[in-house]
Amino acid sequence: MRRAIPFVLLALTLGSCVVESGSGAQPLLPGQAGATTPVPAPDRKPRGGPLFAIGDSLLVGGVEHGTLGVKLADDGWEMEAVAENGRTVRWAIDQVRLRQQIARYVVVVLGSNPGFSSAGFPDDVQTLRDALVARGARRILWIPPHHTDPNRYAEKVSILRMDDAADPRLFVPDWGAVLDQNPQWIGGDGLHYTEEGYLQFAGYIREQLARLG
Repeated sequence: MRRAIPFVLLALTLGSCVVESGSGAQPLLPGQAGATTPVPAPDRKPRGGPLFAIGDSLLVGGVEHGTLGVKLADDGWEMEAVAENGRTVRWAIDQVRLRQQIARYVVVVLGSNPGFSSAGFPDDVQTLRDALVARGARRILWIPPHHTDPNRYAEKVSILRMDDAADPRLFVPDWGAVLDQNPQWIGGDGLHYTEEGYLQFAGYIREQLARLG
């Protein structure tokens, strides 16, 4: 008899992380301009096991509105999520330093806060990565920040990509390219997602975890 695998949510604070996409919009047909391009199901066997996720309001939305924990439990992941609205990488460093051990697999959804400035960001990214690795992390999936203004987080994304190239334990997928192809998933503030956007976001994280070695 298969045992259901629960997922744990710690310090998960739900705020205004779902943005309405408008009312009265007509559904789009496949192939029509602006039609949704759904995130595909994982094409590799997921590894499963303990998983630590830490992030800001986007991760909150992925859990609360995208059913991320349920999706990952179906793949055998046992997720512990620590997420709060408006949180920064420096906050995450403090959270990780409180722990003696971290799961081998980690998801990070940070970088949108405190704003577009990249001052101190390279050092914060390295410090968080080192703190995670020192406590047992071996694969870190970092979802980079994205905004409809392509310049807002461009420098932060570039920093993460350079770290990705330098450290085989860090993986920074191009979630922004998926959002650019599906602007209807993003709300009016250019940052947070619609209900459908969070569902697709959770599916994307699931797909990327399935690809990790």
